[in-house]
Amino acid sequence: MSTGSELKTLEHVTLKVPYEVLNKKFRATQKVLDREAAYVAQAGNEIEKLLADLPPISISPTVSTTAMDSPPSSQIVNTTTTLMANNPIIMDEDSEQEINSGDGLNLLAPSSESGLGDVIGLGGSGDSETMLLEDNISECNSNSNSNSVDKSSFESESNKQHGHHRGPKGKDVAKLLGALVDRLGSLKRKAGESIQDELEAARAVKQRTSHLKSVSSPTEVITPPLTYGKSTKDTKEKQWKRVRLNRMLVDHLLREGMYDTAKMLSEELTISELTNVEVFWAAKEVEESLQRHETGRMVAWCYENKSKLRKIKSTLELEIRVQEFVELVRSGKRGDAVKHARKYLADSEPEHIAAVKKCMGLLAFPISTTLTPYAELLSPDRWKHLVTHFRQEHARLYQLSSSSVLAAVVQAGLASLKTPQCYRPTTKNPNCPVCTDPLSTLANNLPFAHCAHSQLVCAISGEPLNENNPPLVLPSGFVYGTHSLQDMARTNGGKVICPRTSKVFSFSEADKVYVM
Repeated sequence: MSTGSELKTLEHVTLKVPYEVLNKKFRATQKVLDREAAYVAQAGNEIEKLLADLPPISISPTVSTTAMDSPPSSQIVNTTTTLMANNPIIMDEDSEQEINSGDGLNLLAPSSESGLGDVIGLGGSGDSETMLLEDNISECNSNSNSNSVDKSSFESESNKQHGHHRGPKGKDVAKLLGALVDRLGSLKRKAGESIQDELEAARAVKQRTSHLKSVSSPTEVITPPLTYGKSTKDTKEKQWKRVRLNRMLVDHLLREGMYDTAKMLSEELTISELTNVEVFWAAKEVEESLQRHETGRMVAWCYENKSKLRKIKSTLELEIRVQEFVELVRSGKRGDAVKHARKYLADSEPEHIAAVKKCMGLLAFPISTTLTPYAELLSPDRWKHLVTHFRQEHARLYQLSSSSVLAAVVQAGLASLKTPQCYRPTTKNPNCPVCTDPLSTLANNLPFAHCAHSQLVCAISGEPLNENNPPLVLPSGFVYGTHSLQDMARTNGGKVICPRTSKVFSFSEADKVYVM
């Protein structure tokens, strides 16, 4: 069963990459929400500012002033109301429109020159009442005319202060309200999309955590195939380790740039949800653009991860800007190269000044130069260096090691088996992984195994030499295990052949060896 330390060592990538993706999605969502909320607040502030500039809508103050300062006008209004109750009012269409559109007391006198009969018809009234009413109405007309003049001057003064009328302002408010509605709709839509991406990233973290817990969780039951002599627990552990090996293979292929093969393998084994194919697929697009000698996709990737790259003190963006400078020089656009350097290389960090100076020195040499610093900048192999550098920085961005987990596990296993005998032609063991050609090359630079206690092993069978398999020495001087020599003598009529010298001896000639 996998221990906690084993899971921490081998499964760091399994959880670290989706967690970093979730963290990135969270920061991106926060930026989107802050930006859209700022747009909504800005639209609201514009509406409030426009409404504050509009004149207040209220009843004209001249009416109330006249009512307090002119008691005769109030009396005339009351008298007119009484007479209108006793006598029907007859109006034509023009008079009715004029009354509806009038202000203040002009409703009772549409014109100063018209008589009372043009407005009010009095049937059966005496001349004295008519004369009295006409005198009162005349006085009311004079007061109302003066009030109309005051109101007109008030409105003109208000228009002068505000500088515009209510009509255009109403259209502006409607336009701003429409813009506010659009901003709110955009906020809702983008918030939904961002939160959905964040939930998918969180779901990936949860799924992988459940997978890691399944190896030690007694509650989860996996139905194994029919087996004999093996418990369900052992079968479950074996299946889980097989899945882990497949995940390691996919991860190793991704780290080596074999993206298509890794994707096909993950889909074939139905473990795509437990691998980082989607994360590395974006890296594939960047690498392909670099292989086409294009820098646009790389610059965009650096901009998307600018804060993280600055945090890990990456020089990848500087390298790609230098490459753009080199390509401008290569194409003969030295003036554009200088402008490019002023824009992107002038603000480099102090520790990068030496690289910038070497880059600027390229302006003084032809593109066919063979001088060491500048020939390296103009070399086509520099694009391959950028691809390798990008892979390293991409791994650092997600806090991954420089090598894959599979490579680390294989190297640890080979180092634990590697001995000096593995590289001697006469002492190689065919059953030893390090003694075989493919793995022997991988173990070339690894240290030898540190053995605190020596152990004798039969060179024929690879079995340990102990009390159950005592060592026997042949007359040739080579030591082998008892079991191997007995099997050989049984098939050769009591004769044994020394594998190293090819000499034939009788089994009875072998003597026991005692190791102190």
